[in-house]
Amino acid sequence: MTVSLSREFLLMAACSVWPPSDRRTEAIRDAAAGPLDWHRFLQVVRRHRVAGLVHDGLTRALPTVPADIAREIAAEARALVRHNLACATEAIRLRHLFTEAHVPVVFIKGISLAVLAYGNLGLRHSRDIDLLVPAEAISKASAILERTGYRRLQPPPSFSEAQLRMWMHRCKEIWYVHDDKQLMLELHSRLFDNPRLMSDIVVSGPLRTVSVAKGIGLPTFGEEDLFAYLCAHGAVDCWFRLKWLADIGALLAQQSEGGVERLYLAAEARGAGPSAAQAMLLCRRLLGTMIPDPLVATLRRKPAVQWLETIALKAMTADRMPTDLPFGTTWSSLARFLLGRDWPYWLAEIKVYATSPVDILMLPLPERLQLLYPVLRLPLWVWRHIIHRGRTFE
Repeated sequence: MTVSLSREFLLMAACSVWPPSDRRTEAIRDAAAGPLDWHRFLQVVRRHRVAGLVHDGLTRALPTVPADIAREIAAEARALVRHNLACATEAIRLRHLFTEAHVPVVFIKGISLAVLAYGNLGLRHSRDIDLLVPAEAISKASAILERTGYRRLQPPPSFSEAQLRMWMHRCKEIWYVHDDKQLMLELHSRLFDNPRLMSDIVVSGPLRTVSVAKGIGLPTFGEEDLFAYLCAHGAVDCWFRLKWLADIGALLAQQSEGGVERLYLAAEARGAGPSAAQAMLLCRRLLGTMIPDPLVATLRRKPAVQWLETIALKAMTADRMPTDLPFGTTWSSLARFLLGRDWPYWLAEIKVYATSPVDILMLPLPERLQLLYPVLRLPLWVWRHIIHRGRTFE
C-alpha cells in the first residue's frame, strides 16, 4: 500500500532529523523550495509537537519562510524552553522528595530523554513529567504528590478505593496536575496497559543517572531498556506523532558500528522486537537514519512488520488525530496484537479491550458490579460513536 507524503510533512520530517548535518540542511532547503501551504505546515508541526526541532532546522538552513509562520514557530520554541526548564526544576524537587521517602522512582521520557537524545532542553516537546514507581509503592507515591501540591485529575478524586483499584488494574498511570505551577504529571505503576508487554522491565533494574544540572541527575533506564521502551511506546499508538520517531532517530544516530543491530537484538530480547523493527524502518524512510542494509532486508521479510510500517505511516500522515477520524483508533488497536508473539500477550490485550478506561470514567460502578464492564463495553461504545457523533472519547 502506497502512502503519499505531503511537502509540508516532508519539510517537518527533514527538520526533525538530529544531529545537525549538511545532509539535514540540504534536505530542509529542498523540501522548502517547492510549493508549500505554510499555514498547513504550521498545523502539521503543532500536531506532531516538533516545534523545537523545526525552529532549529529552519534557523540553521535559512529557507525562505513567511514572516508570520516564522514568528509563530519561534514563539512556540521559546515557550518550549521555558516549560522544559520548569519541568527540570520540578523533576529535581520530586527526585529529592521520593529519595527522602525511600520510594524508588524512574523518570521516563521528558527531561532525561531530552538530554540523552538532543543534549539540551530546547528541542524536545514535553507535555508532562512521567514517573514510574513499583506497583506496591503507588499509594505512597500518590500521598507524596498530594502533600506537595498536586491534585489528582484522572481518575477523579471522587473515585472510591475499590474504583481506584479497578482503574489501576486496567490502566498504567494516574494523572495529576499542579495548578500553581501549571504542570501535569503521570504516575505510572507499569510501562504499558498490557502488563505482558516488556513485563520484565522493573524500577529496581539497572538504571543510569542523567545529569540535568551541575551535580544533579535524574534516574532513568539504561540504554537498551530505554530504547526498547521508547520503541514499544511509539508502536502502541502507531507513531501518530513524529516527535516519538525523532527521539528514536536521534538515539540511533549516536550509535557506533554494530550499535544499531545491538539495540534491535536487545529490544527483541525484551519483547519489543516488532516495535523496534517498525521504528527502524520508519526512521530510515522518513528521517534517512542509517540502518544497515542487511538488517533492513531481514526486517522487510516479515509481513507483520511491513503491515505495521504501513499502518503507522497512515496514522502519521493523516490530517487529523486518529481519535478525530471515524474508527480512527480501530487500526491501531488491531496493530497492537502484532506487537506480541505469544498467547499470554494476546490474552492480556483482549482483557485490555474488554474494559475501557473511558467506561470506568463515564460509569463508575461499585466493586460488586465491576464485572459488568466487559458486558457494557459494546453498548457504551455504540452510545459514544453513533448517538453522540463527533464526540470521540477514545
